[in-house]
Amino acid sequence: IEERFIHDVLASYTTYETYYHLEKAITDDPQYETAKARQAIARFVTLHEHNLAQKAEIVIEHFRTHVAHKVTGQAKAMVVCSSREHAVRFWHALRAHVRDRGYDVGVLVAFSDKVTVNGDEPVTEAKCNGFPDTQTAERLDTDAFQLMVVAEKFLTGFDQPKLYAMYVDKTLTGLAAVQTLSRLNRTHPDKDGTFVLDFRNDAEDIAEAFEPYFGRTVAPSSDPNLLYDTRHALDEFGVLDPAEATTFARLLLTERVDHGRLHAALGQAIDRFRALAEDEHDRFREALSRFVRTYSFLSQLVSFTDIALERDYLFGKGLQAFIRAEAGAAVDLSGAVELTHLRQEQQFAGSVALGADSGEVSTIYSGIGPQAEPEPEALSAIIERLNARHGTDWRDTDRLVLDATAADLVADRDVQLAAVNNTAENFRLILPELFQQGLIGRMDRNEKLVYSYLDSPEMAADVVQFYDVLIRGRARAAYQEHCPIVELLGVGEAAALEFKSTLRTGVESGEVIKALETACVKTIAAFANSRDGGTLLIGVADDGSVHGLASDYVSLHKDGKDDRDRFQLHLGQLLINAVGETVASTVSVQVHTVDGTDLCRVHVPPSGFPVEATVVVDKGGQTTKRPAFYVRIGNGTREIVDAAERGKYIASRFGVAGRAA
Repeated sequence: IEERFIHDVLASYTTYETYYHLEKAITDDPQYETAKARQAIARFVTLHEHNLAQKAEIVIEHFRTHVAHKVTGQAKAMVVCSSREHAVRFWHALRAHVRDRGYDVGVLVAFSDKVTVNGDEPVTEAKCNGFPDTQTAERLDTDAFQLMVVAEKFLTGFDQPKLYAMYVDKTLTGLAAVQTLSRLNRTHPDKDGTFVLDFRNDAEDIAEAFEPYFGRTVAPSSDPNLLYDTRHALDEFGVLDPAEATTFARLLLTERVDHGRLHAALGQAIDRFRALAEDEHDRFREALSRFVRTYSFLSQLVSFTDIALERDYLFGKGLQAFIRAEAGAAVDLSGAVELTHLRQEQQFAGSVALGADSGEVSTIYSGIGPQAEPEPEALSAIIERLNARHGTDWRDTDRLVLDATAADLVADRDVQLAAVNNTAENFRLILPELFQQGLIGRMDRNEKLVYSYLDSPEMAADVVQFYDVLIRGRARAAYQEHCPIVELLGVGEAAALEFKSTLRTGVESGEVIKALETACVKTIAAFANSRDGGTLLIGVADDGSVHGLASDYVSLHKDGKDDRDRFQLHLGQLLINAVGETVASTVSVQVHTVDGTDLCRVHVPPSGFPVEATVVVDKGGQTTKRPAFYVRIGNGTREIVDAAERGKYIASRFGVAGRAA
């Protein structure tokens, strides 16, 4: 890393925590083996469509905003999944988000063999991508594709210098963590770093995995006698027969392998395995797996003269394929639990620091298997403990039933589309049902209020009337944050939408004009003080034509630095200086490219308190700073100077608490 032969893949590392809440969907309370039930529930959450939809949004929006322009616009990213089914489902979710937003982002998927999803016909990598799997790596290198979703494939030995970012949705430990993340470390003349966004692992765990390889790496010696111990552990079961193993090995090592005869050679061993007591099946599988893995590892280090070990290894490896635990042996809880809350929350962002001068890597296990049989545990108890671990910080807006409150309705994409595409009268017709559904979903928390709403048509009508304008207005404004950018260019300026040709430079001269920055600050502060919030497009003329950010980029350019990053950092600092960190942290800034020209979308949610902006005022050539309170009136931004009028607006918009603030 220091000599710049490879990149430091831990330099920019962000972790997310998935918070979820589960409820039993059945009246019984059956008992399951705790470890298996925990694995089944984790798999249920991992593959849940809402979970994947949230993660797909995070991945695509992050890639477009922070990664796509890297490596001179050729940056690639990899999404790492825990299974083939997980990869295919994640691939579908990513493509759906891209399609719904009208983005130009190509997504590939890579996995071995075939997989069945949702009971449909099995699919292969080639069928998903539309071309032979031998071309996947080559196609990723073209301009047509930017992301590749993988399950095991391409996690070792894959060399793609343009690979800039990795989105990890798989538990990584030890050497596997190092090998996987090291796909990013290849250098490229236009590559200035790497980025990892991790949904599964803590930064501390990744640091622990990398520590042994950071400085001088040593490994304890491996005991070859361990191989004989693991082989002898199989004798008590009476499944392996030396004569059968010899026959199998001879058949396997011939020039023309007859798979039918190979299977026949394994037949008696398979029958003996099936004759074992049910509780002995897992013990034998574990012992056989331990022997096969031990021999596979040690044979790379030591030359064994005992050909019986090689024979038994080949026989055992062949036998493994026919005695795997059936799919039904895994606990299936998909119908016994339901996901009621879900939130992805960023936990860590920064560089994962390593400090060890030397580290020790474990090359092989002790040869000791599981020591105790797992105790069954009630499903309700398992779910209670999982919720305690993963759902300790709930907010009302975390519920998946997004119509539960006015805030949830505003955040619901379908409601936003309904608000945008319907007249106020038509929207008012569908709102009562949405509101009722939401309240029924909250019955357990607000039983008295819900029954009052359901039992009193008058009260229901008053509630809907009160929330109607608020929900429709805020939903329309919230839609502007994520809708395809071209939609905003075609509608023209409105109460919640404004255009500015540049941030800080004259349209004709290209010279820096501080008053232009002040104009942008005024608009953003006014949106924050408005009831619905709003969106400012920078780089767009009043008529909706794209002017671009080129002159702003030139004014902020610094050799060796990315112009986009410089622009966004400058805008962020400008907002912090004008409205403070609290308000600035709620504002989202995205740079988009339309017909080869950059423009900036600044979305401002409505503030929970009055926002006073510090603006720069030019009086006779002298610039001074002063606080001011801005609001939106129609399609324009106005300052309320009169203290009495300002007090009235604040009381009306923010209530008593706002007036006190």
